[in-house]
Amino acid sequence: MIDPPETVRSTGGPKTARSTAAIVTALILAECVSAFEAGMIFIALPRFGEIFGAPAATTGWAVTAYMLVAATAALVGGRLGDLHGRKRVLIAVMLLSAAGSLLSVAGDSMGAIIAGRGVQGVAGAILPLCYGLAREALPPGAVSLAVGFISGAALLAGAGGSLIAGVLLDVADWHMIFVFAAVLAVVASTGAAAALPPSPPSGRLHRFDYLGAALLTPGSTALLYGMTQGPRWGWTSPGVLAFIAAGLAILTGWAVWELRCPDPLVDLRVLADRRMALNLIALSVLALGPVGAVQIVTPMILQSPESLPVGLGMSATVTGLVAGFGALVGFAASPVAGLVAGRWGGRTAFLAGAALFALANLLMLLGHRSLPVMIAVFAVGAVATAFAYTGYPKIVIESVPEEVTSVTTGVLSTARQAFSAVGVAIVSVLLSLSTVPGTTSPTLPSFTLAVGWFIGCSLVVAVLCVFIGRPPATASGSAAGAPAALA
Repeated sequence: MIDPPETVRSTGGPKTARSTAAIVTALILAECVSAFEAGMIFIALPRFGEIFGAPAATTGWAVTAYMLVAATAALVGGRLGDLHGRKRVLIAVMLLSAAGSLLSVAGDSMGAIIAGRGVQGVAGAILPLCYGLAREALPPGAVSLAVGFISGAALLAGAGGSLIAGVLLDVADWHMIFVFAAVLAVVASTGAAAALPPSPPSGRLHRFDYLGAALLTPGSTALLYGMTQGPRWGWTSPGVLAFIAAGLAILTGWAVWELRCPDPLVDLRVLADRRMALNLIALSVLALGPVGAVQIVTPMILQSPESLPVGLGMSATVTGLVAGFGALVGFAASPVAGLVAGRWGGRTAFLAGAALFALANLLMLLGHRSLPVMIAVFAVGAVATAFAYTGYPKIVIESVPEEVTSVTTGVLSTARQAFSAVGVAIVSVLLSLSTVPGTTSPTLPSFTLAVGWFIGCSLVVAVLCVFIGRPPATASGSAAGAPAALA
């Protein structure tokens, strides 16, 4: 049944009476915008190369431009939401991402697509804003379940992005991918405006840290760009080393400024808390391993020819269906992850996710020659993602004041993207250490080494979760309160 409307007060101010189910639905729809935009582009890259005569190095910028903007938007957008009201900023971000989609359509060129994707990248702020709104607008007992649903929606929409994009490419043309993204963003904005309660600015935050944002943007962009270009240019190339060094130097100056600023963009002292520090490290290690780089390995297993040491010879359609099935299983598990996080705390959900990641990759190591086993790998991995992506933001909710929830989860989102880029580079090197003569496909020892890396990272995360400890007894929406029903 649906919870009756209620008004709850917390440190962030009054929570207006609204239907819990309506609020959660609006937040799920909003996160679908971000996840769809992140996943929709990959399947279209080869088509862009054909239509515009662009090399892979150029079409790849449709991914890179989005990622670079999204990494900064997660922090800046989260801080603006904490400062000016999360609902207002969430709607603005979604409408701006819709404008980016329309820019790609109207420009009708590879350059316009890249520019539009850069504007779409502001959607990187959506997930931190949704986590903050869940804590701000919902009764404490419903927060964990809402976080689970939001995380599950990210998983489902991300997988659906490639599937829907593929269908639209086959039945229409590439323009319709961006039209669909724009319509989805407008619909989600309308839903947020109607269902979410008013979101007042935080009374404890007084001004926006413009210098912090000015330093963060070029610093994070240079660092991430250097990481993404490492596999192409070579990790010892002057260009890669220059970008990484410049990024680290600027971010060091940014950190010094943030520690001295009375109203910083990010309160780095919050991250000095033991639970938050371990949470950040655990998420970063997870991104180094099974979260990011596994997307290189699983399609390779399914689509490589059976004649190779690693390959099942499946079509792209079958690969998409297997990934879609896994995403559905992960979404179905998301309320369970929310219930676990609500009853036993975020670290328990995160620990369960890490253990399931280890299991999924062990299955992949032992059964990569079997399609049924690989289907199980996708399903277990999706459930692991649902638990981990519910656990880490719940630890934030348990550990920081409500008014900095969005910007703090934004820090973790940015770290996840940065370390995912590093993880992709590491696994690419591991897979290339030994290749089948005359091909770029890895030998069985190289494949085993890469999957062993995933398992090792998963186990390290599990150990870190043990040391995170139990949530404070007074945490809002923590284990002390039973999750409220959404429907």
